[in-house]
Amino acid sequence: MRLILQFFALSDCYERKARLLPGLLIAIGPALTAGALIHELSAWYTAAGAAVGVEFLAAIVLGHYARARGRAIEESLWDSWGGSPTTRWLRPNDTSCSDQQKSKWRGAIKRLTGMTIPASVPEGATEASVDQTIGEATRQLRYVLRNKPNAAILQSHNEEYGFARNLYAVRFLWVALAGICLAVSGIAFHLGLKPYAALAVSATVLVASILVASELPRYVRRCADRYAESLFGVAMLPDSPSVSGDKKPQPESADQK
Repeated sequence: MRLILQFFALSDCYERKARLLPGLLIAIGPALTAGALIHELSAWYTAAGAAVGVEFLAAIVLGHYARARGRAIEESLWDSWGGSPTTRWLRPNDTSCSDQQKSKWRGAIKRLTGMTIPASVPEGATEASVDQTIGEATRQLRYVLRNKPNAAILQSHNEEYGFARNLYAVRFLWVALAGICLAVSGIAFHLGLKPYAALAVSATVLVASILVASELPRYVRRCADRYAESLFGVAMLPDSPSVSGDKKPQPESADQK
């Protein structure tokens, strides 16, 4: 099993939750519908095998697509929020957090990365240049804290954000596939079959996908906020390693926020 997961680049916990899980959720409607329809024409074990095969293969393909779409829409998603939480909260003129809280965060980032985030927009600088400095500093902070023993909650929230972002990116595809499954089941019924199970499954998945898709915009933002809170919270822990005591940081995975 480990070799199979490595072959599909899913051996990492982040990859399984942020890439595979969205694919599994999107593929469950087509897989169950296919199994229910095939059961009308063949034995149950043939239908079960077909459902498992469709679920696995579709989940791999859709999971990779969800990851690609999630990465593609991330910048536009942040723009709609006024910036990523880690950048927005550290802006000198942002009022989401108190000046005292931002001062503590800037101090922790300075201690861990050696990079200074300005408390106000320097003379001759622009807000865009300050955003760039904040982005570079928080990116370096993630490098420093990555895989540290006291950063387990940070990893968990990073996985949760990756899952929410990727599923959000393909939410309309999920609804569309569920609708297609319901339509195919209806056609099969019209042709003389009695795919009551397929109709019930596809209708249930369609309703569930619509409900989840309507909540995803708020959910992905909550996940992003939790990740930012965890990043700054772990940075302020007294046993977090300082920049002088760390080895040269390694690049983060392509999907990490």
